[in-house]
Amino acid sequence: MLNDEDIERYARQLVMAEIGEEGQEKLLAARVLVIGAGGLGASVISALAGAGIGRLGLIDGDTVDISNLNRQFIHTTDMRDQLKTASAAHFVAGLNPEIGVCVHEGQFNAQNAEQLVSEYDLVMDCTDSPTSRYLINEICVTHRKPLIFGGAVRTDGQATVILPDVPDSACLHCIFPRSEVDYDQAPSCAQTGILGTTTMMVGAIQAQEAVKYIAGFGDLLTNRLWIYDGMSSEVMIVDTKKDADCPVCTGAGR
Repeated sequence: MLNDEDIERYARQLVMAEIGEEGQEKLLAARVLVIGAGGLGASVISALAGAGIGRLGLIDGDTVDISNLNRQFIHTTDMRDQLKTASAAHFVAGLNPEIGVCVHEGQFNAQNAEQLVSEYDLVMDCTDSPTSRYLINEICVTHRKPLIFGGAVRTDGQATVILPDVPDSACLHCIFPRSEVDYDQAPSCAQTGILGTTTMMVGAIQAQEAVKYIAGFGDLLTNRLWIYDGMSSEVMIVDTKKDADCPVCTGAGR
C-alpha cells in the first residue's frame, strides 16, 4: 500500500490512468539492475529513482573523472576519483531516500554475471563495451531476464527491448550478429566524442521502456530498434526479428 509520502511524491504518475496506484506499487516492488553508471546509466538511474523503482542495483568499476561531467549528470566535480557507483548511490539518496540501492563492486564480467542478473527482475545495459553487451545479452537470455539495451556515440543513439520469455523476441545477437572483429579497436566515445544530450535522449528512452514494462502499459520496443540521429533530430524505428539460426537465443532452445 502507498503511504501519504508516496502519494505526494508520485502524484504526477498516480494521476496517469496507465499507472495509478496499482502501477506505482509495481514500480516500488521492482528490482532493476543498471550495468554502467556513465552517460546512459546517469540518465537511467536518475529517471528510475525519480519514478520510484524500489530497488536499484548498480555496477560499474570506474571512478568519476572530470571529462565525464559533460554527460554524466548524477556525478559532480567534488566526486572526482570516487567510484561511480558510490557517487550514483549518493545522488539517489538525495533524490529519493526511500529507494533501496545495492552497490556491486567491480566490473560486470563472466565471473559475477549470472549471480548478479539472477537477483533482479529487469536489466538495463548502459555499458559502452561490445564485449560486455554480448555477455549481458547471453546471461539475460539464459536466465530469461528482460533486457533493455541502449547505445550512444557522438550525436547518434539506439535502443531496444529484449524479452527472452517471448518466443519470437529478437536478442541482441539477432539484431547485431557477433563477428570476429577485434572489439578493442572499435572507436570509443573518448576517440569520437559524445554530447550529453545524446545520452540523455537514449537513457530517457531506456528508462521509459523500463517503466512501461514494469507497470504494464504501452507498446514496448520489442523487435523494434529505436534509432536517433541528433544531427537531423530525426528518429527512426526499424523492425527486427528473431534469427532462426541465432546461437544465443535459438541455440539455447528458446
